[in-house]
Amino acid sequence: MRAAVLTGPGGPEVLTLDRVPTPVPAAGQVLVRVAAFGLNNAEVLQRRGVTAAPDGGIPGLECAGVVAAVGPGVTGYGPGDRVAALARCGTYAEYVAVPAGACMRVPDVLDLAVAAAAPEAAATAWWNLVCRGRIRSSERVLIHGAAGGVGSLTVQLARRLGAYVVGTARGERKTAMCAELGCHEVIDYGHGDVFAIVGEGFDVILDNQGGPAVAANVSALAPFGRLVIVGVQAGAIGALDVAELMGRAAEVSSSSLGRLDDAVRETICRDVERQVLPRLSEGTLRVVVDSRFALDDIVAAHTRFSAPDRVGKVVVTVADDI
Repeated sequence: MRAAVLTGPGGPEVLTLDRVPTPVPAAGQVLVRVAAFGLNNAEVLQRRGVTAAPDGGIPGLECAGVVAAVGPGVTGYGPGDRVAALARCGTYAEYVAVPAGACMRVPDVLDLAVAAAAPEAAATAWWNLVCRGRIRSSERVLIHGAAGGVGSLTVQLARRLGAYVVGTARGERKTAMCAELGCHEVIDYGHGDVFAIVGEGFDVILDNQGGPAVAANVSALAPFGRLVIVGVQAGAIGALDVAELMGRAAEVSSSSLGRLDDAVRETICRDVERQVLPRLSEGTLRVVVDSRFALDDIVAAHTRFSAPDRVGKVVVTVADDI
């Protein structure tokens, strides 16, 4: 099969197309013929050498396609079934083997290329907003990076769950998209100190910046507020006034889907399968797709992913005949 393989740390050009053996599904696994996959920041960090490259050198955390084969012990899936998958690696390829529990059925009316962009964003949004953030109707929610792949879906979920949503983004195109997706207020962080503008009193804050923003985020929490850190794009190290945290009776939590065991990931996949994918097919939720590329253009896809004006997901199409 063809796959995009990391040949070393560096820019997008270190991703090269190669022929590698097609995986054979082990017990409990499903072999997916990949129609398309979405790009995520984790793969950029692997490509740059910030985090370790996956075994075998094939990155990729999500895809959609059809079941090609199943391993021993798998029930409920068979060849030809349309699925999306939340993988640990390997989706930058024509085939990928994943645990059956990491698969989600894709409604017939949903474009597989759109479904391919959903697993990582939907799982991250659901896990952190609903499970970790414990969002409730009428609560005030602040979502940093609201125009990104994860943020854009998180905004929609928060609105659907009845929250008052404030989003942050940079630039006119991104802030306009946030408003279109349902943010009650949008703050352009290119125009000054976000926290001086938004003030405080947020019940839930989802932050993708990490350490440098933790103190300001805590100061923006309401009593009993919950700060959930979902990324470290600005850095991992930060200072926290624990006395202030205690004074607000607030919580700080964090999570990485990649660090969760398969059982927890399967639970999240079932939630996404029931709560998100049907809404994508009926149009009450949508995955914002910035651009699409062919597998042959994987270098261009990674270049676009890092563009400052990107809004939403970048999708790579592998097979047009599925």
